[in-house]
Amino acid sequence: MKTKFKPFSVLTVLIIIAFLAHLAGCVNYDQKTTLKDDGSGSMKIHYWSSMKNFSMGTTLGKFDFDESKAKTKYTTSNTEVKSINVEDKLDDSTKHVNIELDFKDINKLSDAKGFDGVKPSWKEVSDGMELKYTLLRDTSAAKQMGASDYTITYEFTMPSEIVSTNGTKDGQTVKYSYTLNDLDKDIEMTTVVKKSGGKLCGILGMAMGSILIGFAYYSQKRRNK
Repeated sequence: MKTKFKPFSVLTVLIIIAFLAHLAGCVNYDQKTTLKDDGSGSMKIHYWSSMKNFSMGTTLGKFDFDESKAKTKYTTSNTEVKSINVEDKLDDSTKHVNIELDFKDINKLSDAKGFDGVKPSWKEVSDGMELKYTLLRDTSAAKQMGASDYTITYEFTMPSEIVSTNGTKDGQTVKYSYTLNDLDKDIEMTTVVKKSGGKLCGILGMAMGSILIGFAYYSQKRRNK
């Protein structure tokens, strides 16, 4: 005998699926990164959502609001979580996660599941050193109801003077701000900085050149005597 599903049961399933899909994108995200010359650095991550979104658990899409699960998601041989704090704020009924971590190589950042939607690159270019930090397209998040109400912000403090950037420059820091709507395509954040020690190398090169010229002149002069 075949089991027949009642119409209201199917409708209930569809409602639940739609509800879960909506929750997947209901997270604000803020990331502050301090980068060193060798591609290592540190990072502060803060993400939060309304407490009414946690009626079905502590996970919203790719974001975990459980301390142990969140730590696991951001821990690899390349990244070390230094501290993590999950906090409920009753004044505005929101749940927050704050994470501080160190990384050895920003190029390997996406080895951690917490960065699986990111493609980072730190390499030498003709103008100096270039950071490309790409958020990969996430159309499901971009199409969420109210996606424009949820913010995604990034801040990078660079190891030397900024030559060019497509972000908002403030000294050696560059900032970016988006909403979930912007994830309907890849988002590429690019900054080029001067190679640290470049000026010093130039001065040393000129000094060495002057010494060699002087030495050659002195040697020639002695031979002519």
